[in-house]
Amino acid sequence: MRAIIIGAGHNGLVASYYLRKAGFDVLIFDNKFGGMTDTTSIKGVKVSRASYVLGLMPRKFIDEFEIPIIEQDPIQTIWLEDRIIPFWRDKEKRMKELVNAGEDKFPEFEEKIFKFKKLLEEKFTFVTAPPSEKEVIEEAKNARIEDVMRPSKEFLSKYLSRDLHDFFIYPGMEDSPAYLVAYFYDDWSFVKGGMGTVAEKIFEKANKLGVNFVSEKVNKILVEHDKAVGVKVGDKVYKADVILSTASPAETMKLAEYDHKFTLGKNKWVKYNVIFKEFPKVDERIKNFINSIIDFEGGEVVIPSTVDDRGGIVMEFMGNYEEVIEKFKGEIVYVDKLNARIAEEIYNLPAGNLNHLPMREPYLFDGRPEKGWGYKTPIKDLYLGGAGTYPGGQVSGIPGYNSARLIIKEKLGKDFA
Repeated sequence: MRAIIIGAGHNGLVASYYLRKAGFDVLIFDNKFGGMTDTTSIKGVKVSRASYVLGLMPRKFIDEFEIPIIEQDPIQTIWLEDRIIPFWRDKEKRMKELVNAGEDKFPEFEEKIFKFKKLLEEKFTFVTAPPSEKEVIEEAKNARIEDVMRPSKEFLSKYLSRDLHDFFIYPGMEDSPAYLVAYFYDDWSFVKGGMGTVAEKIFEKANKLGVNFVSEKVNKILVEHDKAVGVKVGDKVYKADVILSTASPAETMKLAEYDHKFTLGKNKWVKYNVIFKEFPKVDERIKNFINSIIDFEGGEVVIPSTVDDRGGIVMEFMGNYEEVIEKFKGEIVYVDKLNARIAEEIYNLPAGNLNHLPMREPYLFDGRPEKGWGYKTPIKDLYLGGAGTYPGGQVSGIPGYNSARLIIKEKLGKDFA
């Protein structure tokens, strides 16, 4: 039985591995191997051009694919005008630091977040059908942590000082449930050699099983009598028993010539990758934490060269260029700028939405990408398994895994955990 996968990002690669393991003949198509898990060489320096840290990927995948993570300590550091707050990996040390910084309710905040994350992991992570918001609320109530499903700004105001809120939630998510605060709060780590290593390691395992990658872009999904039967790539046609797209749902339905509207949002993000001649000069107060993720008003900054040999000094950040460069000074060799428009071209990303669809209502839980779809589409044998499906964006591999599990269950009558 042949499965064609559209998209060789981390989700497509994860899915290819498990589908092949179950016995499918698997072909992956993409003109950009790795998708946004991308290490690019610029001036001889390895740069994680798009995604730059790994945090949401379950340990089972990290172990299975032998992904070499670098657990920097502290994980991140919040840099305010009057306070510098490192988040240490050791829980006791982290709690002490936050309380000393005036955040008396932080221990309670984190206890609820981790209790909720455990609930999600046990009941709502590895699923073949996304849960409804109502189901999650009910389970949260049973665990007495229902306030994690209240609006994010309400939840954050209950536990943290106002000047810390923006470090725990993305713009536009304030009125969405604090589920998103828990979703993004994790042990973020660097990856040896850059984020492209994630894709390379997964494909290495998949390729050994017999998965084949074709470095070409799919032009069209072939549909006959409301059933996906293959893809067109250039002038060639490839037939298949099942098609899994890990591309954006908007791009997928366009390829299938199925008229459906998704709200992609206005995406004004910018990421800079700056190569320095020598290590930049920084404020003395932040020097001891420079190996971590530095969060301040101007943006989020990482200098992976502090913990990984990248062949030079590289600083990667999202935020205001002038404000960041003002705090990290040095002779610049090269500046690589990536924004929504450029990402749309390079990574086949409609509207440059990093998460394929907005990470807010109505695109949460079983509303992602559309009520009643889950990992399927209205077209028979056309499945979805990218960031536009539950649980959502960032580098986790969960959508790819869940969609592969559903396909194996429906086509082969097998199941696995």
